[in-house]
Formats: sequence, C-alpha cells, structure tokens
Amino acid sequence: MKVKWRSSLQAKYLVLIIVALFVFPFTIPVISGLVYVPAVMIEQPDDPYGNHESFEEHWHEQADGLSMETDRGVIDELEKLHEDMPEAGLFWVGENGGVKGRWNVLTDIPEQWSQSFTVQFMKEHYDSNPFTVVASVGEEGARGWIVAQIDREHLGPPITKLSRSYDFVIIIVIGVLVIGFGVLSWLFFKKVHGRLKQLKVAMDQRGDAGLPSPVERTSNDEIGELEVSFNQMVKELVESRKREQQEEAIRREWMASLSHDLRTPLTTIRASLAEVTDEVSSRKGQQAIQSMNDKIDSLSYLIDNLLSLSLLTSQKYPYHEQDVDMNRFVRQVSAHWYATFEQTEIEVDIDIGSTPVQWQVDPKWMERIMDNLFQNVWRHAAIGKYVGVSVQPSMLKIADRGKGMAHTSNAEGAGVGLSIVDIMIREMGMEWEMDSSGDGTEVIIHYNKEPNRQERLA
Repeated sequence: MKVKWRSSLQAKYLVLIIVALFVFPFTIPVISGLVYVPAVMIEQPDDPYGNHESFEEHWHEQADGLSMETDRGVIDELEKLHEDMPEAGLFWVGENGGVKGRWNVLTDIPEQWSQSFTVQFMKEHYDSNPFTVVASVGEEGARGWIVAQIDREHLGPPITKLSRSYDFVIIIVIGVLVIGFGVLSWLFFKKVHGRLKQLKVAMDQRGDAGLPSPVERTSNDEIGELEVSFNQMVKELVESRKREQQEEAIRREWMASLSHDLRTPLTTIRASLAEVTDEVSSRKGQQAIQSMNDKIDSLSYLIDNLLSLSLLTSQKYPYHEQDVDMNRFVRQVSAHWYATFEQTEIEVDIDIGSTPVQWQVDPKWMERIMDNLFQNVWRHAAIGKYVGVSVQPSMLKIADRGKGMAHTSNAEGAGVGLSIVDIMIREMGMEWEMDSSGDGTEVIIHYNKEPNRQERLA
C-alpha cells in the first residue's frame, strides 16, 4: 500500500521547516508590536521630565520666575523643584561665582566658579549625558545661574526608554525560537529513531523456530510500511521454514524407505552369488564374483550410512551413554577389521597403554565412527599399507600413509561417512580434526566433555 503524502515523514518534517521559515520573518515586527505598543498606550502626560525640549523650556521658565525672588525664595523654589524632579541634580551658582545651593548633584563641582571653569563646564556637558541645562537668573545673569542635570534615560516617552533593551529582547526571542525548532527536530528524529530501534530489537529477537516475531504497525508513514514489509518477510520465512521441514521429513522418509527397499534385493543378489561361486572354476570368473561382492558390500555400506545420516539429522538415532574402557573397546573394534586389512596387506599398528582410559560415550556410536574411519582407510588409503590407532586419556588418533584427501581414488564416494563422523562426534560433545597431506591422513578425536552427560533416547 502506498503511503499517503500527508502521512509521510517527509511531509511532516517539511511542515516543520515551513513553519520555521514563516515564523522567523514575522518575529521582528511581532516583537516590535509587543514591546512598543504597550509603551505608547501607557505613556504618562504628566511626566515631570518630559522630553529634552520640554525639560529645557521648563527649566528656563523656572529661572525667569526666580529673578524677583530673594535668595531664600530662590532656595525654597529650587527645593520644591527637587521634590518634583527627584532624579534631577540641581545647583545654584551666584553672581560672584559661589555655589549657593545644591540638590542631588550628579557631577563634581567646585564651591567657587571661575569664568574659565564655567566655559569649560558648558563645553564638556554640551550634548552629553547627563543632559545639562544652564539658565540665567535675573537680567543677563545678574543673580547667577541655575543648573539642572538629569540622566537622558529619564527623558522622552516610555517607548524611547525601551530602545536600549529592544536588541536584547530580539536576541532572546530568536534564541528561544531556534532552541524550540531544535527541540522539535530532536523530538521528531528521536521518535523515528525509537521506532527503528524497536524494529531492530524485533529483528534480533528470535522465537521458538529461530525466526523473528511480527511487530505491530505503529503508523501509516514510511516506517509503518517498513513494519508491514517486515511482517510479510517474517510470514514468508515461517512458511518457507514449514515447507523445508515438510520436504526434509519427506526426504528422510523416502531415504529410509529406499534403504529398506534396496537392502532386500542386495541380500538376494549376495545369496545368488554365493550359490554360483562353487560353480565357477576359472580364476577370471572368481575375480568377477569377488568384485561383485565388494561392490555389494560398498553399496550396502552406503545404504547404511544414508539411513544413519537420515536418523541423525532427525535426532532419531538411538543414543545410550555409558562408561567405556577405550583400550578394550579400540582393541575389539580393530579386531573386526583385521581380516579385511589383511586382504589388502594393510599393517595394523595399535598403540594402547596399560592404564584404563574411561570415556563416557555411546559404544555403538563410537564403533560406527571407527568403522567409517577404517572404511575410508581401506577404500582410499590402502596404497599406504598402514593404519595406526593410538589411545590416550583425552585423544583417539587414527592415521594412515595414503596419498591424502587431495588424491582421487578409484573408490571415491560422496563423503557421507565423514558427515556421519562429524555429526556423531559433535552430538557426543567432543571435537575432532583432520590433517591430510601427500604422506597420509591423520584424524584426531578430542575427548574434552564433562562426565554424566544426560542420556538421549530416540
């Protein structure tokens, strides 16, 4: 099923980016409105300071009104002005240059002013901060002058007082938007990562059949489609595993049936050959009958191996573990092969110590392992005329002096015997290795399992 565009992860993240692109351009005007509009609305008309022009005009009016006042009256009026304008610094310099009064002075001033200092003071405080206004008292400053100083941040409407913090507000708001966009992006990808991680966990977890379990679809986006595909894959794997098991069961049943069906006519052929053996007197005829008997033995042995392999792979081969004296056991199994090896002039070298070597194995399984290895020597390494068997507490070694596994013999088979050897050794908890060269082949079985292995019954 195709994912709808509005449900896709691509569309969701694209919406997030578009919202961010639209929000950032509108940030500055919106913040400006939020900052300045309230300031304009709450502007106070009775502000004692006003703006620069009104403050300067008001101060000159006050100076003109003091021209007819006595010194005491001037001081009283200046004290009232100080009460009305507590943030302003006021002082009065008399006609002889002496300071007659001061209130909250914002700068350092001397008690006696000279003409040169007066000029310097006016020059330094022109268009500076604090805002300074000098007004003459009386005709041409006959009674001196009064000075008012105030920090410029107290002048003008509230909206102008916000200009200094406007940049800071803009930076804060943009920073908040950037962080918010980053957090939203992180949450978006965290959710995607979490869903993908859940899918990976479901893929790593195996059920009873060794296959992943289906997952629940969490959304209709691309990951939801991936979950659907994953479930479909799991379903197909389960069906494939069932078909494999059915085919394997059919194959094993067919192999068992074929082995039984082939063994009966082989027995009949062997009996018939035994009857005509005495009737054939020529050497060539006897050789032909012996060759046929050898082929029947090989075919019978192959059928037994196929049947055993089928039972082993289906875990239906009987297994009964017990303590086995490997010295006696190897001697008995080797004795069964003496006659066969003598026919091909193969020397049998048995290296067995006097101390008993106890292994906990199934004797029938071990006998089958040794039979298969001896069979390989007899069929493929008879040219070496040697087979050696050595028993140690943790090792069984069988060696020959043939031309090695790389050499192609006339009796080359399908390797079923070694497959059975490998399965049986591993099933009994042991390990084995094979070293083959042009000077011969050496098979070593390592006994390294713990005792008292639980018995497995077919």
